Amino acid sequence: MTRFLLAGAAALGIMTVVAMAQTSTSETTIVTTATPSLSAPVTNSSSSTIARGATADGDQSSTSGTSFSDSNGNRTETTITNTSYPLSKMITTTKKTTNVINGIATETVTTTNTYPASAMIAPAVTTAVRTYNVNPK
Repeated sequence: MTRFLLAGAAALGIMTVVAMAQTSTSETTIVTTATPSLSAPVTNSSSSTIARGATADGDQSSTSGTSFSDSNGNRTETTITNTSYPLSKMITTTKKTTNVINGIATETVTTTNTYPASAMIAPAVTTAVRTYNVNPK
């Protein structure tokens, strides 16, 4: 009788190990979105451009820009220009972002000048912000 009990316990242990080895893991993601009472602005249009150029003395520049506008007439435009100057080994990055919300534009221009690490010159960063009315009356 003890022998049958031990054999049964051993069989149960083996079946448990086999069952654990055969289990698989699956992941289910459920996303619930609450609909607000007021509808959010929808992006009506977006565009992006990339341009590259070089001058006769070897200066090279690369510009990328994006623009988005929504159904409320709000716009966001961002332009990033990287210019490298091989004679001074300086790289200038200019990022210009313009946000137009309810006819008021906020323009932020950040310019960063960097040099190679071997030059031991700290980067110089300047930022200018201006606000203006897009639709003056």
